[in-house]
Amino acid sequence: MKQNLYPKKLLDSLNKFVQYMHVLDLADNPKLVSQLVLKWTKAQPLLTKKLLQYILESKQKISLGEEAATVEKVIRNRLIKEFKPDELTLPIRKLLYTKDLIVLLKKCNNRIGEQEDNYLKRLQDELSLSVQQVETIKENYLQYTTTINTSSQPKYQSSSIITTSINSQVEDSYQDLIFLIENSPVYDQLADSNVAKKANPLKLVRWEFFKQKSLWLCLAIPLILLLIKNSNWKKNAQIITTTDIVQQNNCADFTFAQSSQMSLGEELLTQQDRQLPPASQIALYEATAAFARCEYSIAQSKFKTALDLEQNNPEALIYFNNARAITNDHLKIAVIVSLDKKPEIAWEILRGVAQAQTEINRQGGVKGKLLLVQIVDDVDDPEMMRQIAEQLTVDRKILAVINDSDSQAAVNDTEIYQQQGLVMISPTSGTKLSSIGNYIMQITPSISVLADTLSSYALFSSFNKIAICLDSHNADSKAFAQEFAAKIIEGEGNIVSIGCDLAQENFNPIPVVEQAIAQNVKALLLAASPDKINQAVSVAQANQNRLPLLGNHSLYTFETIQTGQKAVANMVLSTPWLPDTIPNSDFSEATMEFWGGKVNWRTAMAYDATQAIIQGLKQSDTRSELQAILTNPDFSVNGATGRFRFEQGDRVGKVQLAYIAKLDPDSDRYQFLQLDLKSKI
Repeated sequence: MKQNLYPKKLLDSLNKFVQYMHVLDLADNPKLVSQLVLKWTKAQPLLTKKLLQYILESKQKISLGEEAATVEKVIRNRLIKEFKPDELTLPIRKLLYTKDLIVLLKKCNNRIGEQEDNYLKRLQDELSLSVQQVETIKENYLQYTTTINTSSQPKYQSSSIITTSINSQVEDSYQDLIFLIENSPVYDQLADSNVAKKANPLKLVRWEFFKQKSLWLCLAIPLILLLIKNSNWKKNAQIITTTDIVQQNNCADFTFAQSSQMSLGEELLTQQDRQLPPASQIALYEATAAFARCEYSIAQSKFKTALDLEQNNPEALIYFNNARAITNDHLKIAVIVSLDKKPEIAWEILRGVAQAQTEINRQGGVKGKLLLVQIVDDVDDPEMMRQIAEQLTVDRKILAVINDSDSQAAVNDTEIYQQQGLVMISPTSGTKLSSIGNYIMQITPSISVLADTLSSYALFSSFNKIAICLDSHNADSKAFAQEFAAKIIEGEGNIVSIGCDLAQENFNPIPVVEQAIAQNVKALLLAASPDKINQAVSVAQANQNRLPLLGNHSLYTFETIQTGQKAVANMVLSTPWLPDTIPNSDFSEATMEFWGGKVNWRTAMAYDATQAIIQGLKQSDTRSELQAILTNPDFSVNGATGRFRFEQGDRVGKVQLAYIAKLDPDSDRYQFLQLDLKSKI
């Protein structure tokens, strides 16, 4: 397997699959299984990920020699059935048809009678192939001879005779199948997207390959297909309740996500290597596998085990809640976060959603209905995100969406939610999304208010000559820098240009810092985007505490402190929220129970966004009713930030200032603290 040919995310999935198979003792040769998967899927990311997932879920021990048979079994029983009409599986379906046809032709000496013809028609239907596609396979690739003679063709041998002849040789036959898959040009030809393009027929030498094989090889595959069709998957040894059996029978009634970017609990979306203890990894895998089989009581128990081992995992907590909610009366919402690109920030958002979901479900839900949360992983693909937005709006059970994405694609997708009448609340974006329409709302104060608060502090501190670093590829970063600069100039200060663009390829912070110092600036503003936090921290490290640092709200994340440490000490930032600053708020105290420590403003904003939806649903049952409630001037919510309401889609609230320092001088731990201006006078 030439690993350098495959994307890192796909390699990560393959490596985790092999690790799981080893840890759970599900295969003698997991690497060979993963190689066969790549052969079948041609490394198509979605199909590869799904096929690996299905193999794990089967819980079937794969002994040596059974690898190819098991992979094909999963393809026929799961992948093809669940992706039957999908163009992604078309090459695989053609290969299956070709392989079965080759075996059939060999068995009947290239003479197809009525029984064989009926079998091929059933096979065509099962694989969802058109007549033209089937004829193309026969015509271009197989050079077969068709003879239909219903009166003279012999019938197939009985299954008992077939079984006797191949019983002891099935495993070896599938070793030959491995060779067939890896060496036959059939698959490469069929996988070509330009199916209509003429391809060379199989050479006679390929037929000679089959002729050299024993008769049992020709008979083995049809028998195995027959056995597969009439057999059930082995279930794991976990005790399954009567409720689980009913749920399994009705599993199709629960519509899971059709995209690999979505999950209610049937798969984990957090992909980065967090080096979890093996027990936690196993518990999470077993939980999602049980959820996918609709064994919700088992899933809930396994998610609880994972949470006991890793308390601050919000994805696991949401799925734990979902495992209970999905079989009861429930109300469904979705949350979009960037788990792939910004996993730490995504978890900060999910913690707020998970905490609000847990609290309301512990209270019995909204009017007796539990809250079900579908997690969506934002991807750097505008077309895919548009398709996801359309899927969310089509799912009428989804009553609201919490969208954390700050990409331009997200702004475009917002128009879809507005057009389709689905409430969308952004917990963190400072871009004026609410101007798009009355179904779009924001929790974070506008960038203008955030920048104004920080610029007022800068002028108060006599920082009247300031240099700015920004991310030219991010709208929020540029807007913050522009608003801040305008306020400084309005206050008779100066902005010095040092050409500090955090989005620059091979960004070097040293020259820009030296240039700022040479021009005698009084402070340096780091207007970072969530994607460029590391670059902003590198500027702080190059600065070596020589210039006072200012930061926008994007830098209020644990990543800033963890990476920067001493270099970011005393940096002052504007933030929508700080812990322990809201009188009579139970939120900060509750975060200790949920997450074992303090959280930041993103968690608080996501919590407030979820609370707004929850409070709105207490007075509404439909999307339009929810929108009317949330935009009512008399509607207000008591959240992490205190009592708030929406005014033309924007949350009415104030902005605070924070700075980075050690709470205990003898400690090495830095944290965000509330800025006391009196101490700065």
